[in-house]
Amino acid sequence: MSDPQELPPPPAATIIERKVSLDGRVLEFPLERWLVSPQLVVGRWVADHDPRATSRYPGAAGFTSWGVWWPERPYSAYRLHRPDGSLRIYRLDTVDRVICDGSVLEFHDLLLDALIRPDGEVSIEDEDEVEEALSQGLLGIDQRWRIAWTRDLYRDQAGLLTQRIDAAISEAIEAVRREQQDAER
Repeated sequence: MSDPQELPPPPAATIIERKVSLDGRVLEFPLERWLVSPQLVVGRWVADHDPRATSRYPGAAGFTSWGVWWPERPYSAYRLHRPDGSLRIYRLDTVDRVICDGSVLEFHDLLLDALIRPDGEVSIEDEDEVEEALSQGLLGIDQRWRIAWTRDLYRDQAGLLTQRIDAAISEAIEAVRREQQDAER
């Protein structure tokens, strides 16, 4: 799976990804805004366009990451690409309270993550952080349900998840392609 070779020029519009942690810390990332609808938000992070990228992520030069958020689903996803455009990995985050106003996409991170490698191997990450948050009473019942549900989903439905991610990104690319073709007419 290749990234840059098949893309139309990136949209001029941008969106800020705002990740809120359980302790209230906020991380923000500038994204190209590929698609925003009530059901789906797709953005693309380009390391070379984020001035903080190399300090935050040494070795990030040339990397890109598609971000996909479904406001009604308890997870979001990233599809990371190497500088040559090849797929590196899928990363999924368990999330809560996904809100997008068109210029800012905000969500609350519920700690549990999963990595899905191109060969389909799944690894669940940060279960120790979830256990610590549980012992400190930082997770409500709905958040605990989201974590348990997504853990099972990540383990049991990795193929379905990567298909959903790929389909969302394809939908966003086609939407931008159509907009650009319409603008040329």
